Amino acid sequence: MIQPLLVNVKVKVITLFLVMVGAFISPTFAQQFKEPNYVIRGGEVLGFAIDQETTTLIILLKPKSGGELIITLPRNLIDAKIGSVDSDFTILVDNLGYLFFDETTTSSDRTVTIPFGKFNSEIKIIGTHVFSQRSTLSTADPQQPIEDKIKSELKSEIPDGQAKLLILSDTQWSGALQASGFDYTEISGQHYRTIIFGCETSIFRGGIFAAKIQKITEDGYLTIVVIQNQRILAHGSTEAQFGEVIINGDCDSNGPGGGGCLIATATFGSELAPQVQELRELRDNTLLQTSSGSAFMDGFNSFYYSFSPTIADWERQNPAFKEAVKITITPLLTSLTILNYVGIDSEEKMLGYGIGIILLNIGMYFVAPAFLITRLNKKLKGF
Repeated sequence: MIQPLLVNVKVKVITLFLVMVGAFISPTFAQQFKEPNYVIRGGEVLGFAIDQETTTLIILLKPKSGGELIITLPRNLIDAKIGSVDSDFTILVDNLGYLFFDETTTSSDRTVTIPFGKFNSEIKIIGTHVFSQRSTLSTADPQQPIEDKIKSELKSEIPDGQAKLLILSDTQWSGALQASGFDYTEISGQHYRTIIFGCETSIFRGGIFAAKIQKITEDGYLTIVVIQNQRILAHGSTEAQFGEVIINGDCDSNGPGGGGCLIATATFGSELAPQVQELRELRDNTLLQTSSGSAFMDGFNSFYYSFSPTIADWERQNPAFKEAVKITITPLLTSLTILNYVGIDSEEKMLGYGIGIILLNIGMYFVAPAFLITRLNKKLKGF
């Protein structure tokens, strides 16, 4: 009872603060802010706020249970770009980084799906600019080649477990690079340079990286970008005299397919666990290759993310509960491996095997226990 009470107090305090701040916001500013369209499951949205200094959209929540927020963000409200190239938003749920979120984009908006837990009260979406401010990276003509180079590097393949640091400049620079896979390394040079480095998540900890690069001249520009799995993980830019850029972030262990199973990851301790990898491969290589499989995943995700963040949180807090979940889901995971040994090359086969797997699990989890309980009950009555 204490934790929910503290969450409610926190929500009320933050809400009161935003109301007080809103009283001092000019009418012009208020008219510019139109709440984005959203759908929320498992709670309600209490309000929105923009922090222009940190280019952040703040969303206050009142969860009723674990759920998800699907929000459409107009690009003229908030966006994340390097020049004209989209980069990922940084998502914080109660100030904890959230790496696994689905996103769809159009030329005018970006829609993100963010799971949240029962006790979460705040989501922050951090971009590169808000309210039509200029991007943190200049798009002036002299830097146009930078965009082309970044686009080209995004298309190039990088070996698994490695990332690429791009240093783009028209002057001399020096600094250092460090990641969880190797020690602090000094680097220096001029103009354009790429550096491949190890950036991998292990079973025991998540991989991280950091880079600090400084211009050693007064004039010129400096842009640094880290890319992994065809995604921009971090970026920064400066044109200041002797300007310095510092970036850091988490290595991306998901691969281009993205997404992850929250419960399986919490149960087996890592996204690199064989069971989690098998689920990801089954999803990407089998289910998503057919229309019926894709439709099933869309419906399943809507249901799954309504409770999985809460279950995953409980597993991390309670080892006994974690073991119980492992025992419970092992038969399900075993049944799914059947799909790895059959050839599914048509919609009919996908539907047939899919329905068969569903019926098999209904039998294991409901019919068989009900039958055993009934037989046991009859025997007990016989005595």
